[in-house]
Amino acid sequence: MMDGWPLMFLAGAAEPPKAPTMEFLWLFAIIGIMFWLMIIRPQKREQQQKQKMLSMVEKGDRVITIGGIHGTVAGVDDKNKTVTLDVGKGVRIEFSRSAIASVEKKKKGGEEASRESQSAS
Repeated sequence: MMDGWPLMFLAGAAEPPKAPTMEFLWLFAIIGIMFWLMIIRPQKREQQQKQKMLSMVEKGDRVITIGGIHGTVAGVDDKNKTVTLDVGKGVRIEFSRSAIASVEKKKKGGEEASRESQSAS
């Protein structure tokens, strides 16, 4: 009974099971695409919107910092990437431009100020 056993595999009567590598590759590819669509792409979009908002900050805009300080932009230093805020009666504080959470543009010709961005979390 054991005589013909090794000959079965040599004759091709029964093949040993194959490893399911292609199924694993497809699974990892689908997971990778979903990760990119749900996490990386929206995060990049938010980052680009915040960069655009920060680059458009100018004197007279009302801003809120990530620390919750409300103030009016008194000056912008593009070289050092800082913004000076007027927060009260003659009180000015200098912040890094990246510390701004939201910007409310200054009024133009009697129009209501438009909200540029909500908090960037």
